[in-house]
Amino acid sequence: MTDEELQSKTITWLRFPMIVGVLLIHSYNPNLNNGGMLFRDIPVTYPLFQFIRNLSSEVVARFCVPLFFLIAGYLFFYRISTFTPSIYADKLKKRIHSLLVPYLFWNAFALLAYVLLQEVFGIHNLAYGALPKVSAWEWTDYLRCFWDIRSPHYPLIYPLWFIRDLMITSLLTPFIYIGIKHLKAFFPLAFFFIWVFSLPIGVVGINTGALFFFSIGAYFSLNQRNLVTEGRKLFRFSMLYPMVALADTLCKGHNIDTYLHPIGILLGMLFTINLISYLLQKNRIKESTYLAGVSFFVYAAHEQMLSQIRKMLVTVIPPQSESAYFALYLLPMLATILITLAIYYLLKKYCSAAMKIMVGARN
Repeated sequence: MTDEELQSKTITWLRFPMIVGVLLIHSYNPNLNNGGMLFRDIPVTYPLFQFIRNLSSEVVARFCVPLFFLIAGYLFFYRISTFTPSIYADKLKKRIHSLLVPYLFWNAFALLAYVLLQEVFGIHNLAYGALPKVSAWEWTDYLRCFWDIRSPHYPLIYPLWFIRDLMITSLLTPFIYIGIKHLKAFFPLAFFFIWVFSLPIGVVGINTGALFFFSIGAYFSLNQRNLVTEGRKLFRFSMLYPMVALADTLCKGHNIDTYLHPIGILLGMLFTINLISYLLQKNRIKESTYLAGVSFFVYAAHEQMLSQIRKMLVTVIPPQSESAYFALYLLPMLATILITLAIYYLLKKYCSAAMKIMVGARN
């Protein structure tokens, strides 16, 4: 297996686990409408649950989105030596299909679902609380479903902020290209400090973290460096990640974690690339193009499903023991994954044209 093949297999394999990481993040402290935040006040007698939840959702899963941005930056400039206007236009054209069309579809679908729930079925509450009355909306409210300038600046399907920010970052690629060509590694390094110190830009869609990690990927790609082979150079260093992740988990709420957490994110990405590429090379695991293809669908469809399943599950499993907390934390996520996998299978089999719109022709 060549280094190029191993890199491709590594990226393919990582796509689905990274989406699972996104679901873990959204499982951290869900809102159960009138019941408040489910995991807000966990009894001190449940330290194991608190530790596992923090380790999985607030530490390990947190490098998944940055890794998505890094891979996106790498693939945007993959095998490009000169970034011409025609190449830029071609790249944007492809991302209209892979990013913009699914982004518009899923938010429009959610808007239509809101209308049907209210006007046809008379349902005015979901897991997050009361639905704003769509019939009373102004035209600007419809626009905000796709681009909300109000805090916290989420689209109607809030996880799709990643797609929105990735689209904006893609538009800024001439700036990223010029910066890397002239400043070399100093360009992503500048965004590293902006990201670590959370310096705000104040423009919706321009994400300092996205620019930093996208720029890292772009830097390696423009310099024709393989992510796997570059990662191996720091293999021993990356093996520190389990200890850093443990320290990050134990230091939550302390000032030192302000700097420990970013280090953990960077090490986590490096550790994961090294680990998965090693296992693939040794044939311990194999990449699945099916799971890679379904990952976007799970990502786009999981939000309300995850919350509704948990809201129903609470009535069956009251949060009155540590095992119940574990069940309410993990079972909704597992059920959401299985349901979305089944829906994806059926849609791909019987509505393949519609599926291409939903996932940006990824299937």
